[in-house]
Amino acid sequence: MDKPAQNFATDGSFFDKECMLLYDYFTLDILEVNRACVEKYQYTEEEFRRKKITDLGDKYRKSVADQLSNDEQFKLPAIWKHYRKDGSSFYVQFTFHQMKKGGKNIQLCVLHDISAEIPELNKNLHHLPRIDTYKEQLPLATVEWDRMAKIRDWSPKAEEIFGWNFENILGKSLFKAGIVDENQKSLIENKIQEMTAHQTTYFTFSSFVKDGEGKEIHTNWHNSANYDQSGKLISILSLIEDDTENKIAEERLKDSEQRFRVLSEASTVGVYLVQKGKLLYVNPMFSKITGYSKGELLNNFDPLELVHEDDVTKLLTIRERFYNSEIDSFEVDVRARSKNDSEIFVRIYGSKIELKGQFAIMGVVIDQTRQMEVQSKLNQSIQSYRDLFNSIGDAIYIHDENGKFAEVNKTAEEIFGYTREELIGNDPMMFAAPGKVDEKKTYEYIKNSLNGQRQRFEWWAVRKNGEVFPIEVTLTPGKYFGKNAVIAIARDISTQYDQQKELRHNEELFRQLFQNAPVGIAMLDNQNEVQMVNRSFEDIFEYNIDEIRGVNIDEMIAPAQDLDVARKLSNSTETFEVTGVRRKKDGSSVDVLIYGVPVKVDGKTIAIFGIYVDITDQKEAESNLKNSLKEKEVLLAEIHHRVKNNLAVITGLLELQSHSTENSDVREALKDSQMRINTMALIHEKLYQNETLSSIDFSRYIRELVDVIDKSHRNSSRPINLDLELDEIEFTITQAIPCGLMLNEILTNCYKHAFGKDFKQEASIQISLKLGEHDQVTLQVKDNGAGLPDDFDKLGKYSLGLTLIKTLSRQIDADISVNGESGTSYQFLFDLEK
Repeated sequence: MDKPAQNFATDGSFFDKECMLLYDYFTLDILEVNRACVEKYQYTEEEFRRKKITDLGDKYRKSVADQLSNDEQFKLPAIWKHYRKDGSSFYVQFTFHQMKKGGKNIQLCVLHDISAEIPELNKNLHHLPRIDTYKEQLPLATVEWDRMAKIRDWSPKAEEIFGWNFENILGKSLFKAGIVDENQKSLIENKIQEMTAHQTTYFTFSSFVKDGEGKEIHTNWHNSANYDQSGKLISILSLIEDDTENKIAEERLKDSEQRFRVLSEASTVGVYLVQKGKLLYVNPMFSKITGYSKGELLNNFDPLELVHEDDVTKLLTIRERFYNSEIDSFEVDVRARSKNDSEIFVRIYGSKIELKGQFAIMGVVIDQTRQMEVQSKLNQSIQSYRDLFNSIGDAIYIHDENGKFAEVNKTAEEIFGYTREELIGNDPMMFAAPGKVDEKKTYEYIKNSLNGQRQRFEWWAVRKNGEVFPIEVTLTPGKYFGKNAVIAIARDISTQYDQQKELRHNEELFRQLFQNAPVGIAMLDNQNEVQMVNRSFEDIFEYNIDEIRGVNIDEMIAPAQDLDVARKLSNSTETFEVTGVRRKKDGSSVDVLIYGVPVKVDGKTIAIFGIYVDITDQKEAESNLKNSLKEKEVLLAEIHHRVKNNLAVITGLLELQSHSTENSDVREALKDSQMRINTMALIHEKLYQNETLSSIDFSRYIRELVDVIDKSHRNSSRPINLDLELDEIEFTITQAIPCGLMLNEILTNCYKHAFGKDFKQEASIQISLKLGEHDQVTLQVKDNGAGLPDDFDKLGKYSLGLTLIKTLSRQIDADISVNGESGTSYQFLFDLEK
C-alpha cells in the first residue's frame, strides 16, 4: 500500500484544505503532494509521482470567456480544468513559488479550487497576487523558454499572436514550432552563449515568421535571463511585441515603456533606471529594499549614496568602464545602507540602454540580506561539520552511489598520502595493495552497505609512497546531500597487526616449547583439573590427554600416602619446587622433581603449570655417588690420620736424635724442625677430625697451635700475654699449611728473640685474623719486644725461618709487610681460597 501523502504543515485550515504540490521546474515531474491533493484528486502519492503537473488537466477559458467582453477576457487569470481519478472535473487557478531543494530548481504550486465561482466569474473570480496573473494581464506576449529553446510557459497573448494554444506548444522548440525564424537559431544561440559567458541578463532580437494561414508575423523579442545562485542559466523570459502593423517608433517606445512599467511595478525585485548619475525610475520593490520613498529617490538622488563606503570604489570602477564602453552589462554584490542606516546585502544587475538619445543604465537590485544571513549560518554549520570531520583520528571517506570518493577528511589525506583533490571522484581500489585485495569482494562490501547492511572487515592498503599496511574498515549506509552514500571509517592497525603477529609467533613458540620440552608439563585450571599435557608427560606417566583431561591430577598420579601433601602443594599460590614419588598408569612409582608455577592475571590465579622431571636415573646415580663419596671420605680421613701418625713418628725420631747429640745448635735445629712438623701434623689431625675433609676452622687451629708453641717455649720467669682476635674462617689445606708454618716461625722467633734479659716491660703478643670485603684475609702477628736488629735484611738472607716465611707467603700469593718499630709486626694480606 502506498504511504500517505506528506503534509506541508501540521495546523491551520489553509494548509489543511488547499491542495499543494512540488514539481520539477524543468521536467514538470510531480515530486511531492499534500494530503489535500490525495483526497481531492483520489490518486495515491506514488500515482502522483508518475505524472507531470500538466497531466492533471487542460488550460481552460473558452466557455467562461463567452460570458465576458474582450477586455475582461484579456484580464482573466489562467483557469485549468482538472480531473479526478474517477473522471469527474473541477476548476483551479495556480499560485507558484520558485525554490531549491536537493540542488534542484522546483516550484511550490497551490491549486485553488474555484469551481463554485464559475457561474459568476466576471464578478467573483480571484485575482491572485502572483506574477503569473500579471503576465496574463500584460498587453504583450510572455514566453518562458530554456537554453535548449524549449517552451516552458506561454501566455494568452502569445496564443493570440502565434495561434498556438498552451497545451499544444508546451515543451516544443521555438524554431521547430515556427515561433522564431529557424535561420536565426545560430545568431540567438551565440547571443545566449555571449550573455552567459559575461553573466549579462538582457538581449533582444527580431523575428519574421508565418503563421499556419501564411500570414507574416513581425515580432520584437525582449529577453531577460534567469540565473541560479551558482551562475547557471535557468531560463529566459521573453516579452514579445507584435510589430506586424508597423507602428511608428514613438508609439512602440511609449507602449514598451508602459509595458515595462506594468511588469516592473509587479516585480519582486528592485528595478531602477539611472542616467547621468541620477535615478530616473525606481519600482516599489526598490523603495522597499532601500527604505526611501519613490519621491525621495528620484531626480536628484545619486545611487552611490546608498552604497556602503567600503564598496563605493567598486561601483565607481564599474561606472567608469560603462562610460568608456568597456562593458555593456554587469553584475556585482555590494553592501548598502537603508534609510534607517541598517546594513543590507544586495546583488545589482545593470545593462546599457539608450534613452532619448543618451546613455543610461537599466537593471535590477535583489535583496540578499536574508540569504546572506542564512548562508553565513550555513557556512558556520558547514565549517563546524568540517572541523569535526577533520578532527577525527580515523580516516573517513564517503562513497557515492557509484562507489567513487565524494568526500574525505584530513586524516585520510595523512594516512594514505593523497590530497583531497587527488581522491575526489576516484575509485577506492586506488588504495588496494597489489596482490593482497579481492577486488570483487571489496565491491560487494560497498554494494551491501548501499543496500543498508553495515560492513566491517580488514583490508590491505597501500600509501601513495608505495608502503603497504593493514587497515580495519567499517562501512555504514547513509545520505550525502540527499543521495544514498556509504560512510567509510578506516583505521590504521599496523601496530595491532604487528602485535597480533608477534602474539601468534609467541603462541607458536610457547606451543613448540610446551610440546617439545624434555620434561613433563601439565596445564591445570584453578581446580587442579588437567586441561592439557605435553608428550613428555605422556611418556613419563603413560597417560594420553584424552584419558586425563578434566581429571584432578593429584588424585590421578599421587600415591595415597602422599595425597594430602600433594593437594596442599597444588593449592599453593606461589611457585614451589619439591621432589617426590608419583604413580604411573600401570601403578608403578617414579621419582620426580616437581615444580608448581601459578599463572596470575590481575592478582588472581587462573591456571597452574605442573612440571615433572623424571629423576629416577639421577636418584640412582646420586645413591651410587653418595656411597662412592662416603668411601672416599673414609679413605681420605684415613690418609690424613696416617700422614699425621707418620709426622708424629718423624717428630719422635727427631726427639730421639736431639737426645743423642751434645751440640746445642743441633738440638735447637732439631727442636725447630719438630715444631714445624707438629704444625703440619696438627692440620692433618684437624682435617680427619672435621666433617669436611677439604677445609678447617683456622681460628680454632691458631688457638691450638699457639697453645702448643707457648707450652714448648714458655719461660716461667717471664710470662707472655697472648691476645687473640680471630674471625671464624674456613681455610683449605693449601692455605692452612703455609699459614700455619708462617705462624710457627714468627711465634717461635718471638719467644726466642723478642724479649731478652734487658726487657723490662710486660711481654705481649697479638695475633689477629680478619675477613674483610671481597673475601680478603688479613693475618697479623705483633709483639712489643725489642724489635728487629739493624742488620735484619742481611740476616734474612741466611735465616732459614725468614726464608720459609717469604717462600710460604708467595705460595698463598700474600702481600707481606714487616715493621720493626716499637716491637715487631708481620702482616699478610691475601684472598681467601674457596
